[in-house]
Amino acid sequence: MDTGTKKEVPAEKRSFSNLPPEILSSIADRLPMIELLGFRGTCNDFRSASSTASAAIESLRTPWLLFHKTDSSECLIYNGEESKTYNRNIPDLKGAVCLASYHGWLLVYKDESIFFFCPFSLAKIVLPDFPHKQIDGHVAAFSDVPTSDHCIVSVINLIDEASVEVNVISKGQTAWTPHMIPTRNSLNSSISAATFDEKSRNFYYMDDGKSMLSFSVKDKKWKSYTIVKGAEVNKDTESMPYCYNKHVFRNRIEDTRDRFNLEDDEYVAVCGLSYESAEDCHRHVYLNEVVDDSPSKKRVRRAVWIQPRFFEAHPNQLRW
Repeated sequence: MDTGTKKEVPAEKRSFSNLPPEILSSIADRLPMIELLGFRGTCNDFRSASSTASAAIESLRTPWLLFHKTDSSECLIYNGEESKTYNRNIPDLKGAVCLASYHGWLLVYKDESIFFFCPFSLAKIVLPDFPHKQIDGHVAAFSDVPTSDHCIVSVINLIDEASVEVNVISKGQTAWTPHMIPTRNSLNSSISAATFDEKSRNFYYMDDGKSMLSFSVKDKKWKSYTIVKGAEVNKDTESMPYCYNKHVFRNRIEDTRDRFNLEDDEYVAVCGLSYESAEDCHRHVYLNEVVDDSPSKKRVRRAVWIQPRFFEAHPNQLRW
């Protein structure tokens, strides 16, 4: 018998795993780093849909800090903005030395091999053999992400009391080109930072914040500078193309070192980074630093500042 009422049909339920790829990709593009890693680990469809996701939004915030050891692949990652730590097994960083950090990529030296490495995706791009087997005191910078055809890498080191060497290589080249400076041009005994300025096409190298060298990619010329404070600036003073920050670890992190499982006999050697700030649109450079290297500290715990970016390298990008 017709009662004049219609039977209500329940709405169709759809699992997240059955969402169209374009919807999944849109979700992945909005995820911060840790959530993106969880998303990619859900299933093959989620991993495929997130192949271009890079956690770009989160990378515009405060850089993270990654601790790694010489004798273990267990790493600790610290998100200072949220005061959270994460543990991750990263075999490629066991015994490694980080030379530079930019856009979520690290330039790493390990076992006489030099390579780019993204610790969040574990992508690795091997460079041609570096001419030096001893890497202590070397500082590096690169101009672009290593998957770009325009990426240039420079590594600087002090040869002796009277000379400096920079080795440079561009994407597609098979060997490093050395450039010698006959005098140190006022650089002190250690080099603390290196970065690249796209506008001038110059690499810049500085010591503890008082002296700086530039190397032009275009004409291969050097220029030396003395960094002065605001009170010493006059109309002929050139402006630096970046802002630099000294002692970032010591000023922001040292008081919370207990959360990093640092042992009593460990000091910290920190690799700095270059990054563009979302707040002021300027490039910022964190200087390298060594923290608490007193005589009682016999072992080194290495750390590197890094932007939380996720990058995959396709098979044709795995070699330089």
